[in-house]
Amino acid sequence: MKKLGYREMLRDRCPKVIDYALKWRKAKEKWIDHAYNYFVKLYGEELNNNNKIIRTAKDNKRHVINLLLGIKNGKPKQFDFSKSIDWDNLTDEETKYWKNTVSWVNWFRTNYAYIENTYDISKKVGKDEIDIKVEIINTYLGWLMPKKEDSDELRQAKYDYVDKFVDYLVRCFDGNN
Repeated sequence: MKKLGYREMLRDRCPKVIDYALKWRKAKEKWIDHAYNYFVKLYGEELNNNNKIIRTAKDNKRHVINLLLGIKNGKPKQFDFSKSIDWDNLTDEETKYWKNTVSWVNWFRTNYAYIENTYDISKKVGKDEIDIKVEIINTYLGWLMPKKEDSDELRQAKYDYVDKFVDYLVRCFDGNN
């Protein structure tokens, strides 16, 4: 059995939907580094008044990872991604970055299952891939679509972004991400 380092534990135990959101934002490695450096790395062994070890550094670090990921008694519970960010020690730029990432994590957490269900049902009834993507865009991604007042350049950039995003979601649904 391969021993996992603490960073790998964060990587491997991250809930699937949060993993997809972080990968979409290209933030997974940055989050792992942040969570490790600000939460996990800090813990050493715990000693009692007689300098006897109560809990080893290894046990403390595992415990912190489980707390961060919302794992209780070996079972995943509710992972509050926002609590895995050390908001008090961020620059303004980092705060903006992590707030944006949190909003994407929350969006994925709220919408992913519904979109995946739409995709699965549409495939089962034999809908064409293009029609399924259009349905997903119309039903769930209208907020990303261009506005009338957008310039032609911005409109095209938004269309490209939405196309790329829908392709990403489909890859996730198909297990290719």
